[in-house]
Parts: sequence; structure tokens; C-alpha cells
Amino acid sequence: MTRMYLATCDFNHKTYGNYEDLRLMTDQELEDHFFNYGIAEGRFYNKIQSRKDFLNSIDSNGKMLEIGPLDNPQLDHNSCNYYSIDVFTKEQLKKNYENDPNVNKEKIIEPSYIISNNDYSQIKEKFKCIFSSHNIEHMPCVVTFLNNLHGLLSDDGFIYLIVPDKRYCFDHFKKETDIYDVLQSYYEKNYRPRFMDVLRTVSQFTHNNAIDHWDNKHGAVGGRKDLVSSYAPILGQYNTGNYIDSHVSFFTPHTFMEIIDILNELKLIQLEIHKLYHTLRYNLEFYVILKKRQIK
Repeated sequence: MTRMYLATCDFNHKTYGNYEDLRLMTDQELEDHFFNYGIAEGRFYNKIQSRKDFLNSIDSNGKMLEIGPLDNPQLDHNSCNYYSIDVFTKEQLKKNYENDPNVNKEKIIEPSYIISNNDYSQIKEKFKCIFSSHNIEHMPCVVTFLNNLHGLLSDDGFIYLIVPDKRYCFDHFKKETDIYDVLQSYYEKNYRPRFMDVLRTVSQFTHNNAIDHWDNKHGAVGGRKDLVSSYAPILGQYNTGNYIDSHVSFFTPHTFMEIIDILNELKLIQLEIHKLYHTLRYNLEFYVILKKRQIK
């Protein structure tokens, strides 16, 4: 861990030193404690201490693009500078979620752009703010997704991501995504979740209570019974060629940062991490800000 890493995390010695057990520590001791214990314990270490804080930090002066807002846009969707993307129309989204009590069908907004097969060519605008909450884990190909966003980002703009931490949500028992998974999806040019992604979604889930996960109460994982009962109907639906939404990637802050760094080394993307805010205790998501990488 380096000073650069501390800067990326926006580590603040005063904020971190406010904990009763840390108040007598030197700056170096605070940094060591943060690396060795604080990150894993989900301690506060800067001014971003909630989703609200992260949203309030977004620079919304300019054109804004939100990815898949569904019924709960996080940016000001009434602004003349607001645009949104989805793979389905409003009516299709209503139908897709007609049996989901967690989605308010009346509040689903009409996307500005309907994107199919990862074709972003219809979008001619450049955006100073691109915002995505709990989307990147759904993307069939992370590399393609990031490159598409890069093409829409103004030179002085930022991409703001809210990403579920697989350790503290219903993905807890699923294998953590690594760079090899990301590269394989890129090589295959995936444009929809694979059959295995869809089947895993219904057969390897657990509860979504972040507090219990932090307290090591992970519940039981869906397994063989769910796989066997779901196999035939999912296969039949999948073979129609329909897009079936599911989680494809399963990130933690550390692995996400590593994947982005390696993709840059491989020159597969031109976006680098500007800021990364680790998952805080009893939360299930972390926050990332990306910017264009300067080509030397």
C-alpha cells in the first residue's frame, strides 16, 4: 500500500483518528491501522460515509447520463441535461418487473436511448457525468461496457459507479470475478449474460441483508435442488435468444481496482481509477470514480 493508494481512497487522518481507540496514534500508525484493520472493519476514513454523501459529491454541471435508472433515478431526471440508457423500453421494463414488488412500475422512466447488442453509436452527445448504480455487475462484457462509456465521456468528465460488494449481498457464495473471467468475456464478445450466469443467479443465491453478512451470518446458499428445478425452464427461455438479466461479475473493492489496473496495462481500456471508496461497515456497496487515462 502506498501514498498514491491513500490518495485514491481520499484517506483523511483526522477523520480516521476520531475513533476512540485510534485517537493517540500518529499519522503513520493511523495509515498502518487502516491498511491492516480499518478497510476490513469498514471504518469511516473520509467525508464519504453514505450513498447520499457520494451522490452529493457528483459534479452535475453539464450533461448527465444515467445507466439503467429503472424506477429510481439517482440524478435529477427532471433536468434538461439528464439522459438515460437501458436495454428495454419503458413498456418492456414494466412487463419485465410486473411481478416484482420491489419495483414501482408507475415510476419507471422512459429511457432516452435503448441500446441493444452494445451498440452505442446512436448516441452523439458527450457527457461530463456518467452515472451507473448496480449495473456493471450485470454487463456481459466489462471491457466493452467501459469502452462504450469512455466513448461518451467528455475529456474533463467522470464516470461515477456504485458497485455491490459480493461479500455482503446475495452474491456472497459466488466465486469472485478475476481478470481471467473479464478477459474471457471480452474474447467471447459476449452481448448477453451466458447461460451459466443465469443459472448461477437462481441456484447460488443467499439473503441480501448486509448487516447479517458483516456479522458473518451468511445464511444457506441455493444449490443442487434449485439448479435441477431451474435448468430446463431457463434453458428453454435462453434458447429463444432473449436477453435474460442476471449478475455476471462479482466484485470487491480490491479486485475491482486490480482488474481496472491490469486492463489499462493491457491497453484494453483508457479509463483509470480517480477515486475508490471502500465498503463501509453494514453496507453492501462501494463507490468508484473513473476518469480518462492520459495517453503518453
